[in-house]
Amino acid sequence: MGDDRLAIGIVGLGTFVELAHFPAYLESPYRELVRIAAICDLDPKRLAAVGDKYGLARRFTDHRAMLGGEKLDVVVVATPDHAHTAIALDAIAAGKDVLVEKPLAMKAVEARAIADAADQAGRLVITDFHKREDPCHVEARTRFRRGDYGPLQLGWAWMQDAIAVAAGGFFKSDLASRSSPNWFLGVHFYDLVCFLTGAEPVEARAVGHRRVLAARGIDTYDAIKADFVFAGGAAVSVTTSWNLPDAAPFITRQGIYLQCARGDIEIDSSRRGFAATTEEGYRFVNPMFLRATPRGYAGYGVESIGEAMRVFHARARGRPAPTAESAHLATAREGLTATLMAEGVDRSLAAGRKEEHADVGAPVVLAAILQ
Repeated sequence: MGDDRLAIGIVGLGTFVELAHFPAYLESPYRELVRIAAICDLDPKRLAAVGDKYGLARRFTDHRAMLGGEKLDVVVVATPDHAHTAIALDAIAAGKDVLVEKPLAMKAVEARAIADAADQAGRLVITDFHKREDPCHVEARTRFRRGDYGPLQLGWAWMQDAIAVAAGGFFKSDLASRSSPNWFLGVHFYDLVCFLTGAEPVEARAVGHRRVLAARGIDTYDAIKADFVFAGGAAVSVTTSWNLPDAAPFITRQGIYLQCARGDIEIDSSRRGFAATTEEGYRFVNPMFLRATPRGYAGYGVESIGEAMRVFHARARGRPAPTAESAHLATAREGLTATLMAEGVDRSLAAGRKEEHADVGAPVVLAAILQ
């Protein structure tokens, strides 16, 4: 009997691939659906280290060589954000379905090109926004979409990383200098607000601060506050930062609050009821993201990846399957929306006035970006 698993090729072997992707493919119940057929990374040393660690023989430093030399069902794009577009388009052109780590792209025009190419080729592109699989967010969406709280009025969300993430070796490349809290953190919540409420973003305005990371030689923002207006007048602010002190009891502090016409929703994603004291200090732990179980790893960090593979597997084998939308997975069009919001933040910061350590942005109409 033949191997019924999907053959996947992974492009980009950074920290998150080992943190979430390899557990999903090798050490979770989803291992029954996939096998890693090939890996690809520009860094030969990194490629060799990961290949040896996981026993993966098919290794490439050029994704085009991988696409031409391997029989693949799905390509996983987990490179630094700015490299997503070319790889995704090449994979679509080669007839592959694609899973792209968030954000889909760093320009709305590029995200739209990916979505258009997928539609024209009849391929499925999914953007991995894993917060959609968080059970608290799933419950919030259910309640909001059935009308429990009425229309969205106002809200805010926050996501802060310890400074070690941006300046302490978390990344395997120069991603911090080529990204910002807007792209690494903000897109999670830009997508989440739309996922929970169905709201359509129409305007962005932002303020960004530079001081701490610049002093460490990293040319990016420490913190950004992005304000969005949605169709109908709802307004949501998203505050992100990369300079939470390492002594804080969180690697990531995050949450969301939505005020609606007949009630509100508040989710604290940092304090999940699990805290521990070690020699390093007092820490809050989030087992909902990743946890070891007798059946393998579970949690929304692997489930967002695994459920995408479940949909890809059913498509490839001609079996009935939920659509990406019904499985709460972000399509390329939804990935485009988050990219559009993040680009609006960048354009706002670029168009505003400059203070000594801050950029005070101007309003940006999001529809104008795509025009």
